[in-house]
Amino acid sequence: MKANDPPSAAPPTDDEVEHVVAAGPRGAIALAGVATVIVMLIWFAFYFFAFLPRGIIH
Repeated sequence: MKANDPPSAAPPTDDEVEHVVAAGPRGAIALAGVATVIVMLIWFAFYFFAFLPRGIIH
C-alpha cells in the first residue's frame, strides 16, 4: 500500500466517535496510576534500605 492510496475502510461516524470519547481515557489514567505507585515504592525502598540504616546526621 502506498501513501497516496485511498483508505480501504470507511471513516468513523459521529456516533462512533462520540461513543469512544464518552468512554474516557481510562487506560491512560490506569497507566499513570501504576507508574506513580512504582515510583513511590522505589522511593520507600531507598528510604528504608539506604537512608534509615545510616542513622541521624549530627
